[in-house]
Amino acid sequence: MSASSVPPSSVESARDSDSHTLKRSLTWTRVAALGVAISVSGSFAGWNYGLGPGGAGGMIVAAIATGLLFYCLTQAVAELSAAMPSSAGFDAYVGAVLGPIAGFIAGICVALGLAVGTGLALTFTAAYTEGMFGIGGWPVKGALLAVVLALHLRGAKDAVGFTMLIGGFAVLVLLCFCLSMAPHFAARNLSTDVNGTATLFPGGIRGIIQAVPFALFMFLGVEQAAQAAAEVHDPARSMPRALFVAILVAFLIGIAVLLIATGATGASALASADDPLLAAVHAQPQDLFHRILGRLVGTGALVSFLATFFSLAYGSSRQFHHLASSGSLPAWLTRTNGRGAPVPALAIMAVIGAITAAFPPESAMIVFIFLLVIMYELLLIAFLRFHQTASAAVERPYRAVGGSAVGWIGGILGLAAVLCCYQLEMTALSYAIVVLAALLAYFLFHRRSQRGGIRH
Repeated sequence: MSASSVPPSSVESARDSDSHTLKRSLTWTRVAALGVAISVSGSFAGWNYGLGPGGAGGMIVAAIATGLLFYCLTQAVAELSAAMPSSAGFDAYVGAVLGPIAGFIAGICVALGLAVGTGLALTFTAAYTEGMFGIGGWPVKGALLAVVLALHLRGAKDAVGFTMLIGGFAVLVLLCFCLSMAPHFAARNLSTDVNGTATLFPGGIRGIIQAVPFALFMFLGVEQAAQAAAEVHDPARSMPRALFVAILVAFLIGIAVLLIATGATGASALASADDPLLAAVHAQPQDLFHRILGRLVGTGALVSFLATFFSLAYGSSRQFHHLASSGSLPAWLTRTNGRGAPVPALAIMAVIGAITAAFPPESAMIVFIFLLVIMYELLLIAFLRFHQTASAAVERPYRAVGGSAVGWIGGILGLAAVLCCYQLEMTALSYAIVVLAALLAYFLFHRRSQRGGIRH
């Protein structure tokens, strides 16, 4: 592809890449709810580990930086999805602008990353049921996986509708937590680190950098709502609105939880807690109100992981579908049932999720983040190329607010996030890179074989 322009034919081929068309049954509110649901569990757990190296100040700066990254990313996605709504898959956006190799890398990172995420959601959900009801492990994981598959096989409208309900409940729980804990807020708690030192930035700049992956986890996956572009009414208007609302809601909730939970309890009580919101509630006088609040928060955490599980399953299966539709994976993955659900893609997602659920979640979480951020970088590069060089013949019904600066700022922040992740888990990410290299080698061999067959 020429570096000077993006030809209309590339965009049109991306528009028409789905050989098995998905039904346009979603409204923009459902798509926004999908984005919030897929990211809301990050406000219940995970973010607090950044309080150790970064302190409250470091986490706040890291959260603002990652919030800006996701704003840039969703604006870039909004422009690309409005111009290429029927393709929907991130591999198609990147491939149409940067070529098939970059498109394949982006697509396989999303498909594998979200499938790994479903395994993480299974593990976390089973852990919560073990703590609350004494029932966990593989019986719970297997039952949850079966229920999720059954609902997704009914089609996108039912699956996303269910996700919206349970994601909405999780958001309400977080709002109740913030309102209930706000009276306990004290500014001095924000400036006390895990060692009892009165400072907002105990780790300095290094602490802020180390806090970035944990802040990233608060919003991770909100952009995956763009996977619904092929199934939403009027994508040129609906997708920008849905993505903006999704990241705004996720950001406001995440910042509120960070400030109120830490301000009510202190960094030292939360930095190593597996469930920081319950730790914050338990740190208060245990009267009837706070005992009820603790039950509500525990239930909300469980429900939020369920919502994330449903959303990750949706995004992963659709990405496998789009990769197959573009010819990067076997054609049988494009098959859908009578309700428009991609059955083989759902099965592949389930297998990867089940395998991931058998491994320790700590390493799998970093792999999950790393794979998605690699895709973010490719998507932002594609956005810059498309935004700056698309010819006048290419229809662009939406322009990103911020223009090219959105791509540059997001790209720099994304690169920093990749480096932070690699520092935390070099071994696991090295294995992930080897797997990606092997899949890329297969893709290149498959392309060469196809070309050879055509010439013959």
